[in-house]
Amino acid sequence: MERRTLELYRSNDYRWRELFECADVMSEGATRAEPDGATYYGSTSVLLPFASRGGGVPDELGAQIAELIACDPHARLRAVRIACLEAQVRSNARIGRVRAELCVRADAHGVRVDVDVEARVFAELAPRPPRRAEPNEPKRGARGA
Repeated sequence: MERRTLELYRSNDYRWRELFECADVMSEGATRAEPDGATYYGSTSVLLPFASRGGGVPDELGAQIAELIACDPHARLRAVRIACLEAQVRSNARIGRVRAELCVRADAHGVRVDVDVEARVFAELAPRPPRRAEPNEPKRGARGA
């Protein structure tokens, strides 16, 4: 049995959205064939740059913002969502439930959130066949009565 105590914060999601939308994202990972099926293993690094480097994180608040991100479920969720999108793109398939581990720290360039991801990979994405217009259907962009 394992027990741990967490301290959680809740803050304004609007500001987190602003910071994460301007993040620099770098990912690596691949799908591996496992006995239970294909599984994606990867890592995504989300950098929220300091203001001195063109970002939105005030340089003097780097350590405090890193601590807030580590304790705010909404900020953590934003980082995990970015990592999930990266995993989906890299695996070129639908992914299932994701296991993610986060590490948050301030570094010389900003606040870095590293997300390690493990997810089951389902069927490969098949290209959609081109949509064919019905004989009586107006073309897109045509103005009707």
